[in-house]
Amino acid sequence: MKIHTLVGAAMTGVFLSTAAFAASMTPAQQCTALEKQFDQQITKHTTSSNFAAAKALRTDGGKLCLSGKPADGAKKLEQALNDIGVKPAY
Repeated sequence: MKIHTLVGAAMTGVFLSTAAFAASMTPAQQCTALEKQFDQQITKHTTSSNFAAAKALRTDGGKLCLSGKPADGAKKLEQALNDIGVKPAY
């Protein structure tokens, strides 16, 4: 019983620390991380039904990131990753 409690507590700590880390990143840093993740993952998901839409979102998100709207850009990049079935990670 104690092992289950320890494992649960450890997993909770891991998830909370990941969320805290993402929250501590600036929107510009989130843009950079999400762009890199998308660019690495897209080649593995060329058969996705949302491939074209995801590429368009990646382009739009990248432009927003560069034009001084990184929060909006990060949202589009997150959606692009979700469209190809990849969980956004920071």
